[in-house]
This record gives sequence, C-alpha cells and structure tokens, in this order.
Amino acid sequence: MTIKFFRNKVVEVEPLSSTELEVSWRLTDDLLKLEVSLKVQIPEMEILEADASVGRFPPKNCRDAAEKIKMVEGVSIGGGLRKIVRGILGGEDGCSLLVDAVLESANAVILHFTRPGIQILESLTDPQQKLDGLQAMLKSNPKLVRSCISFQDDSPIMKGLNL
Repeated sequence: MTIKFFRNKVVEVEPLSSTELEVSWRLTDDLLKLEVSLKVQIPEMEILEADASVGRFPPKNCRDAAEKIKMVEGVSIGGGLRKIVRGILGGEDGCSLLVDAVLESANAVILHFTRPGIQILESLTDPQQKLDGLQAMLKSNPKLVRSCISFQDDSPIMKGLNL
C-alpha cells in the first residue's frame, strides 16, 4: 500500500506603504490548513496586527489559533524574537505551528530587506568592496544587527561598526 502525503508552505511579503509590510504565511497539506497574516511597521519592525485562520483537522493546541496569534502584536522582529515567540505561543499548551509561522514570517521580512543588497554584493568580485557594502547595509538598517550569525558582534562584518 502506498501512502501519499502532500504539504505546501508559502511565505510572501508585500509592501503596503512606505511604512508597512504585509506578510502572508500559508501551510496546506492533506490534513491541515493554517494561514497567518502579519502587518509589520517599518523601520521599527514591530508586528502591528496578527491574524490566523485554521482549516481542516487542526491539532488540539491550535484550534484557538485566531486568539493566540494576537499575543505577538507589539513584538518587534529582531534580537530575542525566537525566545519571545516560543514563550508566548509555544510550550505545553502552545501551538508549535504558530511559532513556526511567526518565525518564518520574520525571516521573510528580513530577507525582503537583505535580498536586493545581497544580490548586488554577490556581483562584486573585490572582497573589500563586498565588506564595505555589507557594512553600509547594516548602517542603513540597524535592526539587522544580531539578526543572524553573520551580523553578530564578533563577526568580521561588524568590526569597527559600533552598532
């Protein structure tokens, strides 16, 4: 007997205005459908609004996802986000799917800002030009500092920036 299982996950970031982004996260598989929508204020990277809807056969701890997701409103995307989101939405009575949704949405927001610069930097061949470009990107968006391993305090990229 062959068992088939299909899962599709999509995260999209759309600018709503010069000060807001909308992030749409959707998970659909043969058993479950879950959608999360976040409005993020920029440049603060604060989650202004959070909505969730659950379809087919949600796990017991995720049935009230529409109420639980509201707890991330006011949280900023940046350092400490994983711990905050896991503390608010995770745990024994929490919904791990919502934790994943918020963290993956936050990653998408960060990539929304970093991808164009990374594409330009990847076209450069001089290592010093690449380093200068990365440092300029961090200066223009300091919320990226400590957002990934490359932008930690002890990283060569961060040397001399004092951010």
